[in-house]
Amino acid sequence: MADTTLVIERGFNGPSLSGNGGYVGGVMAARFGEAFGGDGTVEITLRAPIPIDTPLTVARAGDALTLHDGETLLCEARAGSVSHLVPPPPPVDWREVMRRGEEGGSAEDSDFHTCIVCGRGRVVGDGLRVLGTAGPHPGTSLSCYMPHANHADAQGRIRPEFVWGTLDCPGAWAAQDPDDWRPALTGRMTVKVLDPPRVGERCAVVGWRIGVDGRKLYSGTALYTEQGRLCALGACTWIVLKG
Repeated sequence: MADTTLVIERGFNGPSLSGNGGYVGGVMAARFGEAFGGDGTVEITLRAPIPIDTPLTVARAGDALTLHDGETLLCEARAGSVSHLVPPPPPVDWREVMRRGEEGGSAEDSDFHTCIVCGRGRVVGDGLRVLGTAGPHPGTSLSCYMPHANHADAQGRIRPEFVWGTLDCPGAWAAQDPDDWRPALTGRMTVKVLDPPRVGERCAVVGWRIGVDGRKLYSGTALYTEQGRLCALGACTWIVLKG
C-alpha cells in the first residue's frame, strides 16, 4: 500500500491533548486488516502520544503498519493473538453493573475527565461512557456500557474502533493498585472483536489483572452483553507514569 494520511480528530482523546489508545488502536487495526488481512486479531504498540487534529502518515513496514508524525514513530500494528486469555464469566448481578455506571468513570478532578471512553465529562451519545471502578475483587474491575447509535454502523452494530475503546480504560482499573493515583497510559493492546454489540444492548466490561513488572501493568478485558454474549476480548500493557 502507498503511504496514506490519518487524522485523529478532536474528541477522540484519552488525556485531553492526545488520542485515546483504544480508539487509535481500533482505527489502526482496521487499516491493518485492509492491508494484511488475517483473522482480525491485531496488536497495537503505542510509542508516543498521538497528536489530535494533525495529519499523520500510515505506512507499511514489513509485516507491520506504522503511524508517524513526521520522523516520530507513534504506533505500530501487527498480527496478534488473544488465545492465552481466559476471561472471567459475565456478571450476573446487573444491579451492580448499573451502579458502576452511576458512580464510576473518570471524575472532574481526573486527567481523563474528558476521555472518550471513561470520561464522565462526555455526554451520552458523545463519549462512550464506559463507567466503572476497580473491584468487586482485588485485581478486577467492572464497568457499565450502553451502546449508542452515534457509534454504530448502518446495521446498528458498534463500529470496531469504538469496541476497541471499550476494552481500554477498564483494564487500567483492574491492573493498577487502587491506592496508586499516578496516571497509567496504554502501551500495547491486542484485541479480537468477535461479535460487536448492537445499539441499546446493555453491556458490561470485565477487567482482570494479569501481572505487574515494575511500572508495567498487564490486564485483560472482556466485553459482554447482558445476555452473556462475548463481544470482544483484549490484552493490554499499561505504563505507570513516574510520580
